[in-house]
Amino acid sequence: MEARTRTKKNNIWGKAFLIFVLVLLLVAVGGVATYIYHILNIDTFYAGVEVDGIPLEDMTKEEAIAVLQAHNQPDLDKIKIVLTHEDKKWEFGYEDINAHINIEEVIEEAYLVGRQGTVIDRLKEIYQVSKEPRKFQTTLTYDVSQLKDEIEAIASEINEEPVDATIEFHPDKKEKFSFTPEKMGKGMLTEKTMEELIARVDAGDFSPYEIPMEELHPKYTLDEVKTWTARIAYYSTKLTNNSNRNHNIRLSSQAFYNVRVDPGEVYSFNEATGPRGAKEGYKPAAVIKDGNRFEDEPGGGNCQSSTTLYGAVLRADLEIVERWPHSIPSTYTPIGTDASVNYPYADFKFRNNKDTPIFITRYISGGKLHVEIYGKPSEEYDKIEIISYETSRSNVPEYKIVEDPNMYEGQEVIEIVSRPKIQAVSYRVYYKDGKEVNRVKETASTYPAVKGVKRVGTKKRPEEPSVDESKDENQKTPKPSDGEEPKQENSNQNDSKKNNSKKNNSKKSDSGPGQPKQEDT
Repeated sequence: MEARTRTKKNNIWGKAFLIFVLVLLLVAVGGVATYIYHILNIDTFYAGVEVDGIPLEDMTKEEAIAVLQAHNQPDLDKIKIVLTHEDKKWEFGYEDINAHINIEEVIEEAYLVGRQGTVIDRLKEIYQVSKEPRKFQTTLTYDVSQLKDEIEAIASEINEEPVDATIEFHPDKKEKFSFTPEKMGKGMLTEKTMEELIARVDAGDFSPYEIPMEELHPKYTLDEVKTWTARIAYYSTKLTNNSNRNHNIRLSSQAFYNVRVDPGEVYSFNEATGPRGAKEGYKPAAVIKDGNRFEDEPGGGNCQSSTTLYGAVLRADLEIVERWPHSIPSTYTPIGTDASVNYPYADFKFRNNKDTPIFITRYISGGKLHVEIYGKPSEEYDKIEIISYETSRSNVPEYKIVEDPNMYEGQEVIEIVSRPKIQAVSYRVYYKDGKEVNRVKETASTYPAVKGVKRVGTKKRPEEPSVDESKDENQKTPKPSDGEEPKQENSNQNDSKKNNSKKNNSKKSDSGPGQPKQEDT
């Protein structure tokens, strides 16, 4: 009985112990689980995580950022770009180049330590980091290109542009040209400055930096502009004894007295002279009307000015932009070398196609209009000559006959002269050391045919009076010979001419460049 009781008591105690052990195990496991849960869910950095040598254990991300910003701010403050030039100085801080340290980016990366993978993976990494610290490093970033505008502003302040040598044209003086020498300049080497600033910031070198400069040379030196003074072209045309016409030529040609035409510039005869009417001081002189006849009109003779200029321009090897031939060949220049103008329609234009300026002047002497062009001589040729000739000529058109009852039979008056159609061509011929080296064809010229107008008389002549044969032969009334009319007939003829002249004057002049008003001798 006693033994059974003892055995029963032992069993009770055994069960109790087992339960106790199980309870202890459960408590332990629960504690461990709680601990693990806590470890895996903290919002601070794990032990062993460092940034820039600073342990971040038990810090939140915000706390870590604040600590690192305070730690790195002195490094940012050290960034001081100092540029110098002579007695001038310019300073730029880290903000001017958008310099910053990637603290936030590195903090996010460091915060992931122990927070990726399975629970086992995380616990394992947390344990390993506690034994072997995981070190992270921030970096400095910047953008020196932000200084570009500032650098260019400094350059505009300290740069000194070079000054070209200058030349002045004095065609009325013995020494036709005067000069001023060039002046050297200096300019910042901006590209080199930017490259060296980047290298210095990368190296942490913030000592004062002397801006590199270069010497700037002028485009034109004194020696260069002195080569622009050669007479490279000359042409002249003979004037008439018509004082009005010569007055107009003198007035219009004044437009190219002492003229400078720079490279690429276009000279326009019409723009230079402007309107050429009576109110501008031009006098009546012969012009070509309707392409077939001559009449006096203010400005007659201007085409000789443009033609003479054209002749010089050709010989200076300048580019012709616009040129019109007359409707009737001119007498003051070889065929195919005339240049008709009619403000504001038909114009004469040329472009300075050289790399240097040209200078133009004119003078009137010895009954001629002279044009000279000065500039830099070509190395490819010594001179240019112009040759021109007819290439074709049609038959002279027959006259249109107009019967005139106010004129006697056998009488006739040519109102408009019949002219053939003429085509001509001209060439610039280039010579070097007396030998032809090139030949360039100019625009062909066409002078249209003109069908003339002839007025013939239809009026019957009066009957001749009877002659008394008994009278002495010396007393006989002489019979008019051919081409000779009685006084009354001559009077009628003159009246007819006056009427015809009035009719001609009533015709309108051409108004477009296809048929411009043209001037001739």
